[in-house]
Amino acid sequence: MRGTFRFIHAADLHIGSFLNINGEPQKEIQDLCKDAVYNAFERICRSAIWYKVNFILICGDVYDSYLRSVRGNRFFINQCLGLNEINIGVYVIYGNHDATNEKNELFDMPPNVHILSANNVEIFQVYKEGEVIAKIIGKSYKGRSEREKIYENYLLDDDVFNIAMLHTAMEKDNKNYSPCTLQQLKKVANIDYWALGHIHKTNILSNTKPIVAFPGIPQGRDMGELGQGGVFLVEVCKKEIINMEFLPISTVIYIRVEILINEDNKTENFSDLMVIILEKTRELTHNTAEIINSKEALLEGFKGHIVQLIIKGRTELQDKIAHMREEDYNQFIEDINEELSLEKYFLWIDSIIFRTTSPMQDFENLKIQNSIFLDLDEVISLYRSEEESKVQLQKNWGSIWKHQICTENIDEDKFDFDEEITEDIILQARELVIEKLAEALEIM
Repeated sequence: MRGTFRFIHAADLHIGSFLNINGEPQKEIQDLCKDAVYNAFERICRSAIWYKVNFILICGDVYDSYLRSVRGNRFFINQCLGLNEINIGVYVIYGNHDATNEKNELFDMPPNVHILSANNVEIFQVYKEGEVIAKIIGKSYKGRSEREKIYENYLLDDDVFNIAMLHTAMEKDNKNYSPCTLQQLKKVANIDYWALGHIHKTNILSNTKPIVAFPGIPQGRDMGELGQGGVFLVEVCKKEIINMEFLPISTVIYIRVEILINEDNKTENFSDLMVIILEKTRELTHNTAEIINSKEALLEGFKGHIVQLIIKGRTELQDKIAHMREEDYNQFIEDINEELSLEKYFLWIDSIIFRTTSPMQDFENLKIQNSIFLDLDEVISLYRSEEESKVQLQKNWGSIWKHQICTENIDEDKFDFDEEITEDIILQARELVIEKLAEALEIM
């Protein structure tokens, strides 16, 4: 259709980094972890060819640090050379990890690669069959931080589809990474699509014009970057987006799995616990077929999961768990990984977090025996359901806790928390209070 075009919106490639994994997995898994970030960009380029896109946007952090390695720079160029052969353009803004005060590429870039200036806002026109189909505006970072409100200088006419590239923490109070808010971006005139980077989590902040979106990191590298990473494929007809979809890219997926021990799966020894763990983790392999579709098969799909287990509930094993030595802990994980080693899609248990307690009476019986437990249940429900009470609770934790959205600006002196962690803290506090009250009231 005349006037129709496609593009891929990517960000945060972090070429040069590798996947973090504990233990000593098989060489095949180690090799996957070393090459996964490189493989992610290769898969992006192959997707671009398969879907016949007109161009790719990379919204910051192509590389993992200021200095480009020879391998990383050459790899990026070689992939772009393949795109150049079929006239797919690549438009890049550098972010805080690859900021540039001057030309510091180790090799000359192919003619299809356009790196937007760090000195001033730059505009590129994209042509198809001799006509301008889109304009791309943006600005690279000069240094590790960018305090300028870059978006205020994004000035375009409303004659074609306009794309604004920005590497931002999307926080008004975060002065280091292009401070802005969603409302401020939406007020910028004539922008049809905000192509953002920096936040490593996929998020469409606005699904009406202008679209405002973070594609997230294509390949997660640790437990802080959970889930399938990818890019957005966007199809446009003149000035309207007619299709936008997420393309999965990660070959290795970090995942956190909770296992609840209860009356239905009692654990009298570590063999019982291992059986439960193996059953739960193998469900991941069985469910993998649901995420393997024709697109991913074409792109050679993902290879496996790196798993963090969180064991919750009450168990007769609590005393043994609490006094488990480091070598016993490591051996337990090693035994589990050995059992999982023959799965088609690899499963590697990276770590286990135990949040278990000793057995106690059924809580419903406790409420019948003493009304104080009924009062406790009402208070806990209040903190779990009412947002105002939850916010006040978080304030009472003190300044050592801080909700940290931006992964690039983590305060290491603070404990990070989110909704999941808040819920977990409330429930752990509930268990502890119930246990101590039962002891104090001598309820057996």
